[in-house]
Amino acid sequence: MDINIEMIFRDIYNWIAGFLPHLFAALLVLLVGYIVAKILQSIVQKVLSVVKFDSIMASTPAGSMVKRVFESPTSFTAKLVFWLVFLGALSISLEKLEIAGLDSVLASVYGYMPHIVASVVIFLVASAISGAVVRLVKRVLGDSAMASTASSVAPALIMSISVFMILNELMIAPEIVSITYTAIIGAVALGLALAFGLGGKEVASKLLEQAYESSKKAVKETKKTKK
Repeated sequence: MDINIEMIFRDIYNWIAGFLPHLFAALLVLLVGYIVAKILQSIVQKVLSVVKFDSIMASTPAGSMVKRVFESPTSFTAKLVFWLVFLGALSISLEKLEIAGLDSVLASVYGYMPHIVASVVIFLVASAISGAVVRLVKRVLGDSAMASTASSVAPALIMSISVFMILNELMIAPEIVSITYTAIIGAVALGLALAFGLGGKEVASKLLEQAYESSKKAVKETKKTKK
């Protein structure tokens, strides 16, 4: 069997000549995507610094968790924006290579990215809300025992709900998550109903009384400062 070396080299040359334009296009898209991602990262970093995002997230579960891995919540959010944009550019650049079977894989991977982004947003928003609730409880109830209990229970409840929302968004065992979430909410509602039905009136009375006294003190202090 004769092997035509010239034909083999011609085929290799034709393949390289046909592949090079796709390679250059892919590299160009990747370079532009990287530059755009860095610019957006810088913009997000500056905007979040102006609105004092780190201070807002300082007392929240998300803030303390993010600080263990990143410098600050601002840095984490800015880097998240960078990687989302850069991965989008990477996906487009790989499509330019026109490699068989790669398009469907990239479409599946990048199609899942919005769920990840939504999950991060849910976590950050829930964490910010839990931090705001803690500050509100301490402001209304002061340093009472009820305030200590409420400031511990409320954030835990909010973050627990956010965990179920995140699992549902990520489509991780949605049926089990929905059943468990419904069961927990039902148990909490039943517990609250029993608590108020079996002597919760005294607790509610104390809670309102403490809130009223704290409000009166706050009003008096405000009047003194104005004078």
